[in-house]
Amino acid sequence: MLYNEDCVEGCKKYIANDSVDLIVTDPPYNLGFGGTKQTKSKQPRFSIIANDQLSHRDYQRFTFQWLHQAYRVLKPGRHIYVCIDWRMYPHMVLWMRRVGFIVKNCIVWDKERMGMGWQYRYRHEFIIFAVKDATRNRRVKTRTSTDVWRYPRIPGNKTVHPTEKPLDLMSKAIQESSEEGERVLDLFMGSGPAAVAALTLNREFTGFEVDLSHFDTASKRVSELSFNR
Repeated sequence: MLYNEDCVEGCKKYIANDSVDLIVTDPPYNLGFGGTKQTKSKQPRFSIIANDQLSHRDYQRFTFQWLHQAYRVLKPGRHIYVCIDWRMYPHMVLWMRRVGFIVKNCIVWDKERMGMGWQYRYRHEFIIFAVKDATRNRRVKTRTSTDVWRYPRIPGNKTVHPTEKPLDLMSKAIQESSEEGERVLDLFMGSGPAAVAALTLNREFTGFEVDLSHFDTASKRVSELSFNR
């Protein structure tokens, strides 16, 4: 199920307590990023996504709202993966712990290609790996995976969303922390890479995206996937 709706209100309406097997999500980083400026006009390719240019206090309030819903709907012992960058990482970890999540690890996404920046150009982002109720913690499927995941970033001129994540990155988290037929939730679906990954891996999927244009992109990707299967 895909919803063109705010994830906080959507969770309240559609998702029961302790009913989701895995959350994989890529929330706004509050950096006001509109995609690459390497264009003819020297302007970002996209509009700034919703809730990505707030005051720190408003961003904290917004984050607590969706984290409380994430904690409520996730089954005890199940995992949550939250993408974030180094500037907001310490805040997000603190807020997740205050809500009740047990942070288990910091995964480094090595993008293999450098991106923005001047003094040491950016080549990585973080993924916070946490669990609800560590006493019932489901183990990831393999003991050979490390906390560095190497997947090339999508070139800026080929993205369909300003912070689009590679399909393989989403698939890795979903494969490691869920089984076929289980329910995966993405609170900030964007252009739908987690949706495509989950459905390709035979999981059920629920996703929320407040921006209509990105929701339409995600819906089209899911429809094309269903048509071709």
